[in-house]
Amino acid sequence: MKVLIKTPSRIHLGFLDLRGDLGRIYGSVGFAIKYPYTLISIQDSDKLEIHSDDKRVFTYVKNIINYFKITPNFRVDVLKYIPAHVGLGSGTQLSLAVAYGISIYTGAQYSIEEAAKILGRGKRSGIGIYSFKYGGFIVDGGISKEGELPPLIFNYKFPEDWVIVIGIPNIERNIHGEYEVILFNKLIARLKRESLVPCEASRILLMSMIPALIKKDIVSFGEAITRFEVEVGKMFSYVQGGIYRSPIIQKGIEFLLSNGAYGSGQSSWGPAFYGITDKDNYQKIADKLKSFLKSYGGGDIIVSSPNNEGAKALILE
Repeated sequence: MKVLIKTPSRIHLGFLDLRGDLGRIYGSVGFAIKYPYTLISIQDSDKLEIHSDDKRVFTYVKNIINYFKITPNFRVDVLKYIPAHVGLGSGTQLSLAVAYGISIYTGAQYSIEEAAKILGRGKRSGIGIYSFKYGGFIVDGGISKEGELPPLIFNYKFPEDWVIVIGIPNIERNIHGEYEVILFNKLIARLKRESLVPCEASRILLMSMIPALIKKDIVSFGEAITRFEVEVGKMFSYVQGGIYRSPIIQKGIEFLLSNGAYGSGQSSWGPAFYGITDKDNYQKIADKLKSFLKSYGGGDIIVSSPNNEGAKALILE
């Protein structure tokens, strides 16, 4: 038997509340996209074999087989990767693809949420987990204590005719792991000392972004995303040096907005930034963005449609 798992990636719009004075902290917003994607295969073998350029896969496999006491008589191959540490959620998709594939191949009974906790995913945001499980536009409710997963509080299909154009400039990709934890701790400590309550992002989400999504109003949705990202950026400016992480990202977002994108922002810590457009305009925007990045040291362009289904499994007998 051979099992193939194909995952989405995700755009992370940001967090709603890093003060935590209501008893919960974080709360995040994002949506799943089809490209780029992770693709893995699991198939028969007399012993455990792991073929991957990413050393994290070895840890993911061993954690799953040890925790669930699974006989490791299979081979894991990672066939395609989401670019790592660019803001598209590669780690969560890769780890859950491994866990899901092993579950299907061996018949081991555990949920995506259980696997996520074992593999250390979802400590702050549930966007990656719920993108994997459901796809679509996602809002989670943050956490009340360490060790729990954020609950899913809103999930809605993203209009299929909306297109996401992503730029990834060739700049540092160093915000992950322990360094990311340090930045979050520093930011949370500062926000707790301030009297300002971060509520504008939540107001934009509830009163503008979600209604526009449900009505499939791309103009209003784009305006809401742009405003939302600015409010989140104000929160993070203390640790990332401005509304956006880099002047190149800011210039890229401004470039997208001035060249036809309905809305634009930075995904997670970046360096990926994105624009929301439609099928009539995405190609010319992508072509212009390619020229823009070339003038600032180069980078990659990705054009994607939404993912409204989450990860997919294919079983080959």
